[in-house]
Amino acid sequence: MKRSIFTLIIALLFSATSFAQLTGTKSIPGDYPSVQAAIAAINASGVGPGGVTFNLALDYTETFTSPTAGHITTVTGSAASPIVFQKFPLGSNAVITSAAGSSLNMDAIISIAGSDYVTFDGINLIDNPANSTAITRMEWGYAILKASATDGSQNITIKNSVITLNITHTATVGIYANNHTTAVVTQL
Repeated sequence: MKRSIFTLIIALLFSATSFAQLTGTKSIPGDYPSVQAAIAAINASGVGPGGVTFNLALDYTETFTSPTAGHITTVTGSAASPIVFQKFPLGSNAVITSAAGSSLNMDAIISIAGSDYVTFDGINLIDNPANSTAITRMEWGYAILKASATDGSQNITIKNSVITLNITHTATVGIYANNHTTAVVTQL
């Protein structure tokens, strides 16, 4: 019985540390190999007191591997605990290239849905030139959307960024904000 209780306590300690919220300053690459990995970590763990800042290295480039790699979903920061992605140190902007899109009129390179106090500073977005059809092209660079009818995104800052999309697509918007979720464009 004592051995089972001891094993349970050890398991709980390990599980608590693996689900710790993200805080402090993190480097990409370094603490995280990519923006995609940092977004996955923040979606899984959330943000803790004081917030989290992801510094992208000088001349950083990345190509996302899936159309949802840049989706920040219902992770909420606050004025005192923001979520920041920024180039660091000064110099050229970081560049993120999209994966292939997967739907018509619904793809974003970076999507913020139901999240608050998120900043992207000095991060350029590019639709992959290989995305040559209406389905594979990105419709939105940055998309600010809702997670549900009662959970919108607030206090989102996008600055010092260049967004390059294929403008032959009629639904193309650099920074898109609307009253719907990432799943459907029906207004809430």
